[in-house]
Amino acid sequence: MDLIGAWGDVQAVDHHCHPLRHWPAELTAVELRSAFTEAIDPLIAEHHVQNTAAYHDAIRRLAAELGCTPTESAVLSARNSEDPAAYSRRLLEKTGTGLMLVDHGFASADAFTAHEQERATGIAQREILRLETMAERLVATSQDPREWLDRVRAGIGEAVHRGAVGVKTICAYRSTLKLQPVDTDSLGVGFGALRERAERGEPVRLGGAALCHALLFEAAEECIALDIPLQVHCGFGDPDEDLAETSPLGLRPLLANPGYRGLRMALLHCYPYHREAAYLCSVFPEVYMDLSLAIPMAGQEGARAMREALGLCPVSKMLYATDATRYAEVYFVAAAAYREALAGALGELVDRSAMTADAAVAAGELVLRGNATRIYRLD
Repeated sequence: MDLIGAWGDVQAVDHHCHPLRHWPAELTAVELRSAFTEAIDPLIAEHHVQNTAAYHDAIRRLAAELGCTPTESAVLSARNSEDPAAYSRRLLEKTGTGLMLVDHGFASADAFTAHEQERATGIAQREILRLETMAERLVATSQDPREWLDRVRAGIGEAVHRGAVGVKTICAYRSTLKLQPVDTDSLGVGFGALRERAERGEPVRLGGAALCHALLFEAAEECIALDIPLQVHCGFGDPDEDLAETSPLGLRPLLANPGYRGLRMALLHCYPYHREAAYLCSVFPEVYMDLSLAIPMAGQEGARAMREALGLCPVSKMLYATDATRYAEVYFVAAAAYREALAGALGELVDRSAMTADAAVAAGELVLRGNATRIYRLD
């Protein structure tokens, strides 16, 4: 059964993505490769990305769209000869995206603003507030940790008032997801160090368990009060994280505590902890997950992760997302790979008579649009 064809009219909600750059007139090989890796060291893009399964697949998909041979040089030559705005819009239209929920806290200096991106792409945009980025801005004007946390909660409310539909934490990048009760002395020491940096005019970068966990607990309470989801990065991501500390199982103090009942939590990326994430989705009523970044960055592993996750995760808990940024090429490749992985996983269930064809079509529509519409209250 052609599930992808059956979903042809489904305008997906990309519940986790980042701003595009102003349409670049040309891309170099290293620039394109850099968009398909989480590595920061330039040697990876210079020497190794082109040898990954994910990048070979990206070149294949882009070549088919551009009508050229599936080589990097041919793709770049064809791409750079086209009008960059028309070409980029064409790729984005092929993603079948009706709405982007955008985290603007991670953006290059030449990125579109939210308004610019909506106008340039023709795709509706809504904001996801990046928690730590906002919290860092409030350090300089807060005298103590309690005032700081109160100002953070007020900032979340202000963001929702202007249209934000969720909050995202990168606690996994800055500390550990093995959440623990916050020691007030450690919190005071950590905040004091941040204040001193702010007073000296130095960059303020949030880090450490005391600060990050206190912030996360407060944000969770505010998300409940405002009836919005909390996105939590876990698993695969930037190399400044300790991957061993990013399993979503460490979130149990939020999930099992009756005081946080009603918190809707969306687990982002998840790989290689997608089984753990699927388990949490299967036992906690308001936990959801996606496989953004793992699809397409992990190549065939991403498709396998989708099959493994849907063995336990209810289809009413899986979300569609690209985690794409910078270039339309990344959105295009990630969107196609996600739909193919989803069709493969659900199609296998149909082939095994574990699910009917009609149920598989309906499941895909939930993942691509219905689940995000429900949990972000987008109706």
